Amino acid sequence: MKKTTIITILFLLSFISAFPQTNRISRNLSYGFGLEHGSLIPGDKFGKDLIRKNGFGSLVFNVTYRADSASSTPYDLSFGYPGIEAGIVVSDYTRSSLSRPGREHPSRIGYIFGLYGKFNRDLLNTGMFRLGYSISNGIGYCTHPYSYPDNIDNEFIGSPISIYFSAGLYAAYRFHPRFEFIAEGGLRHFSNSALGRPNKGANTLGVSIGLKYYPSADEIPVYKPYNSTDATRDIYFDISAGCNLHTMIETWYLHQSSPSTVPAHFPVRPSFATSIAAMYRYHLKFSSGIGLDYMYAGYYAEASRIDHSKGVTGYTYSPHVLGLSLRHEVRYRSIGFNVGFGWYLHRRLGELGEKMAKPYYETIGLRYYIPSTPLYVSYHVVAHLLRADAMQFNLGITL
Repeated sequence: MKKTTIITILFLLSFISAFPQTNRISRNLSYGFGLEHGSLIPGDKFGKDLIRKNGFGSLVFNVTYRADSASSTPYDLSFGYPGIEAGIVVSDYTRSSLSRPGREHPSRIGYIFGLYGKFNRDLLNTGMFRLGYSISNGIGYCTHPYSYPDNIDNEFIGSPISIYFSAGLYAAYRFHPRFEFIAEGGLRHFSNSALGRPNKGANTLGVSIGLKYYPSADEIPVYKPYNSTDATRDIYFDISAGCNLHTMIETWYLHQSSPSTVPAHFPVRPSFATSIAAMYRYHLKFSSGIGLDYMYAGYYAEASRIDHSKGVTGYTYSPHVLGLSLRHEVRYRSIGFNVGFGWYLHRRLGELGEKMAKPYYETIGLRYYIPSTPLYVSYHVVAHLLRADAMQFNLGITL
């Protein structure tokens, strides 16, 4: 429950901070809903073999804020006045069934109810027609996660609470001053980010159609252009420390020959994590750099014990994990969207630690910059070849 509360608080802080504090905020709001149809996309061959019937749909309700010249910041000007959306998504997986060959009763995912925040940026806007991209992040609740024995083949969603990501391309047509038709295609992803097992993740590819209502269409917003010469260019250091939360995939595979022995709850193992990066801000909204990442993996002894119980030899074990990573941040107001790609300089966590992790890792997540301070709080997912390995929460400073 604590980890869910932390995620929810960070999520709400992120998107509340993106809105200016004004009594006239309602004039810049629009309201919409959408319907989506698509299919499950398996992440590996085993996931593909589990899918017996494939069907996915969702219903979305949202509210979107878009600044005008009176309420804009340099970030709004730089991004071309993006839309900041908050919404509810109800994802319906009841048309999909999952089972191994010969299994009499198929498993299911059921429904996932999600709360999300979304960044919509127009790449083309003629007034009547808009074309752009979107990125979303949020949390979800699954009605039928993995369980033994009644839902044993749902290896896509392993716990009730999930992290939600999506990305898409949209086209919108303003056929009336107060109404707009929107079509969007893209990818949705729900998974527990290795805070539970199993964790293949429910990936879907789909197309949605929707309608947006503008109640203040009689007020024509005023927009001014962005002057890029106003941006500050500088080099700074990004230092952070926090907690890496991880469940061991070794424990999951250890029980596959006897599913009845799979633990009802997998232990979440915390590890200390820290990093330092040299970053260059070359645009108001863009920064890139290189960082050194360290983690103390306290579960290394358990990895060694599991390997020895299976008769696995020839591997070394160490709690010290060191990596070198390339970083990139896209910032909007107090929110930073961060991605990274790294290479392990030292990682000795046994058989599956080497086979599943590969020699490289990826990170993706959000941070919230605390106003009037150099501090931020953040969370991001650590993954290996897009397979989530851990969730990390950090407190950081930029100098």
